[in-house]
Amino acid sequence: MSIAGDALPLRPLSIGEIFDRTVTLYVRYFGLFTLIMMVVILPLTIASYFATYGSGTYQQVLQQATHPSSTPSPVVISRLLQFEGILMLVLLLQLLLLPFANTATASAVADLYRSQRPTWRQSYGAALRRWPAILGAELMTIAVIGAAVIAGAFAFGAIFAAGLFLVRGSTFAIIAFGFIAAILVIAWMLALALCAFAMGFAFISIVVENAPVFPAISSGFARIFNRRELGRAVLVFLALIAISVGLYIVLGIVAALAQGVTHSLALYGIVTAPISLVSSTFTALLFAVYYFDVRVRREGLDMQTQLDRLE
Repeated sequence: MSIAGDALPLRPLSIGEIFDRTVTLYVRYFGLFTLIMMVVILPLTIASYFATYGSGTYQQVLQQATHPSSTPSPVVISRLLQFEGILMLVLLLQLLLLPFANTATASAVADLYRSQRPTWRQSYGAALRRWPAILGAELMTIAVIGAAVIAGAFAFGAIFAAGLFLVRGSTFAIIAFGFIAAILVIAWMLALALCAFAMGFAFISIVVENAPVFPAISSGFARIFNRRELGRAVLVFLALIAISVGLYIVLGIVAALAQGVTHSLALYGIVTAPISLVSSTFTALLFAVYYFDVRVRREGLDMQTQLDRLE
């Protein structure tokens, strides 16, 4: 169903306009995008709640942490292992399911660019039709990010060991080495974040462009790691981090006040639950808007023709 006069213009956007359009879409279609993300986030939040605040294990763990002199009973240890197992299962399910919510969000944004009124069923339908490719991209994401983390950890371990040996007895050398090490760590973290951006683009192109797994990953890295886009991607990432940190600080203070007044860990969990939903929805929406901006800016495609193929 068309939305007459409500089409989104496909044109290059500044970084400020990317965030402005993201906020505009989030506010204008709040129910749609919240429902898309809630399909995944809500069941995971409920499972996580009953695994932690909804049982006595979490309180027992806190009591053991605050009274380290006491000897933990076998029952507490068993429940702790069960508690950690459930949390790991929730994290695994989130890793597997969240890309479907993200690509469903991108599909909805694509419909809006086509002057169509998206629904959450249609959006998830577009994502689920490509589920083998999405799962394949998830395995590749784990491999790529995992390899980058392991390689970086070994490299920094070797650098730190050599540096500590070389700067012994020199205060200036220690300060200089610490400054250089901090710069290298920040650069490494930015590189990991940009890899995550590229893989996020790959997921979207699998659904929006109907691309196979490896061409989608290749195009994702090509669209991020180039002289024209690399700096913009870093600025988008830093702005997203600043917004996310600010959101978590505000809601964290509210949740801490609620827990401090009521002394209820369960209430703390309930109050902080919207953080994950809002943050996940905003991030998925920002990725979709930024993806279309990069394609328009980099490739100069007739995007309307490309989007019409989703019909």
